[in-house]
Amino acid sequence: MQEEEVSQIFTPEMIDTMARIWTRSIITLIDVRFQNVAPQHPLEQYKMPSSMFIYTYGGEAQIQLNETSFGMERFGLVHGGKGSLLSISPKGDSVKTFMVLYKAELPFLFKKHLQQLLEHVNPFVQQFGYTPSNPILLFDWFQQMMNGWNRGKAMDQLQAKSFLYQLIHGVYRDFAGGEIRYLQPDPACSAKIYLDKHYRESIMFQEIADMFGISGGQLTRLFKKKEGMSLQEYLIQRRIEAACHDLKHTEATIKEIAIGSGFADEKNLFRMFKKYYKMTPSDYRKINALSMQVDGIDNDSHHLYNERELVSLVRSYRDGESTMFGQVRRKEMILAAAMSLMLLLSACTSGAPANNGGTVNPIPEQTQQTTQPEVSQTRTISTIKGDVQVPNNPQRVVVDYLIGDVVALGVTPLGVARVSRGETEAVFANQITDSIKIAMEPEDVMTLEPDLIILAWGDENYENLSKIAPTIYVPYGDMTTEERIQFIGGVLNKQEEAEAVLNAYAKKIEEAKLALQNEGLSDVTITMGEFSDKSNYIAGAKHAVGELVYNQLQMQAPSKVKTDIIDTDKYWGDISMEVLGAYIGDYLLSIGDTVVPVDNEVWKSLPAVQNNRIVTVGTSLSWSTDIMTSSALIDHIVNKLVELAK
Repeated sequence: MQEEEVSQIFTPEMIDTMARIWTRSIITLIDVRFQNVAPQHPLEQYKMPSSMFIYTYGGEAQIQLNETSFGMERFGLVHGGKGSLLSISPKGDSVKTFMVLYKAELPFLFKKHLQQLLEHVNPFVQQFGYTPSNPILLFDWFQQMMNGWNRGKAMDQLQAKSFLYQLIHGVYRDFAGGEIRYLQPDPACSAKIYLDKHYRESIMFQEIADMFGISGGQLTRLFKKKEGMSLQEYLIQRRIEAACHDLKHTEATIKEIAIGSGFADEKNLFRMFKKYYKMTPSDYRKINALSMQVDGIDNDSHHLYNERELVSLVRSYRDGESTMFGQVRRKEMILAAAMSLMLLLSACTSGAPANNGGTVNPIPEQTQQTTQPEVSQTRTISTIKGDVQVPNNPQRVVVDYLIGDVVALGVTPLGVARVSRGETEAVFANQITDSIKIAMEPEDVMTLEPDLIILAWGDENYENLSKIAPTIYVPYGDMTTEERIQFIGGVLNKQEEAEAVLNAYAKKIEEAKLALQNEGLSDVTITMGEFSDKSNYIAGAKHAVGELVYNQLQMQAPSKVKTDIIDTDKYWGDISMEVLGAYIGDYLLSIGDTVVPVDNEVWKSLPAVQNNRIVTVGTSLSWSTDIMTSSALIDHIVNKLVELAK
């Protein structure tokens, strides 16, 4: 750890704050142990049952806490919080180790004040390692602490506890003196090690910062200074790197690869590929599949995150398009041949006189004079993919995700995307009984001979679908409900219907807010998410249900949900059961087909659970953002909340 970075972590103000917390907290000494760790029998992945001080001496060793590795030469003092994984690996001779286990609790009198201090720095979970300025004095304290503790008498254990406080004072005195050598690495290095190992999992950067007892902002600043990029940028790069490997070497679907690489969903993976690679994951897979067939081409020689290299990849893809999509080109030729045959047959069977002997009967002069110019049958729609010519009155519409929007505008789709869940229970199920359920793959869509395709999910197929029929891509995640309905209304030439649908929806929102107000529910706090014994995912305002509740119905979120999830623009927050209570509001919305953890004591202690203020939002109402589903979701939530309030 560099000296200037150490001074930024243990500033005089921070040391003073930590001392205040120690002074006013209730400290319980749990145990004092001694262990001789030999090279042939290292201590590996010991899960610390409480906060601990570990003092080692006698030789060179590698001490690891979670993802942080400390290199010790002769003496080393390390501290970590409960649940940390401790490993000690001597490099030569055995090393002798003292372990002091303690527990810290907040007294009732100062609890609120101390909680505010703990939000800035938590000395009980703080992770650090250094060579003490007076290692012999520390050895004496640890030895007397262990001797007193092992004698078992109250006075002896009281003396052992006094040595613990002397130890803490000595540590902070060393910090304040600034003339000690910290054991490597620094938080930025450790954060990188952690991300390299856990990038496929849901990650909260504050949890990494908590390992060192520093703020998330401080960790971000240190990481960016060392690595030249933010924590988020590095995490995305690691996930994209994993996705690239899977795209090249597996047959997994895009969705499977997205989830397996750590992305929230495939849409997120598409967006990041567009940003970094200027292509879709499917395009990347096709390019690499082809180039890997050519001898002498080393695919792995490309630098994954070098924009200049990526441009060349995209250029080679565009130039070689006819080769890469040979199968699609052949299908286009088949369609063209079929169309030519249809035109030929229509000419043979029409009422026009036959062509006999090469003589063509002329069109009567009067007909030529009275023929009017044909009115245009298409319109131009501006989209993020460019201008698209669409039919004035589309009759054979295929739509993938926003089915409820299309149905609400009075159009029954010819084909709809086959969904994995919620289809049979969807609020528009009765309106699409005659619609054909298909996968949104070019081969399946082609069989329906559509005259318009509305695509809102999986835009990696956009280019191929646009060769079959005019294709409109709807970036629904970047649009408000009003913008989306007006846009789709313009595409379908249903502008008046769109206005009527939006007016009805706005009226529903106002009526819902009034109903909540009349029952005194306007100011209550709402928490929504998926809850279970193993994990709790709290939804933010980017989630479909969260956007409706927090942004449209303007209901209140608990302060922790707002600061940790909504204000940081997160879709979900992965919250452990131990701290779940801080994120729970007056009412709970349980999203999806989850199993409520009724046997968990923390769960049972929540006021919302004790008062039975839980509203279940099933899969059919939470999987889509279309306006029909949103309308039904408003009715469901408001009715259930009003019912519970009464």
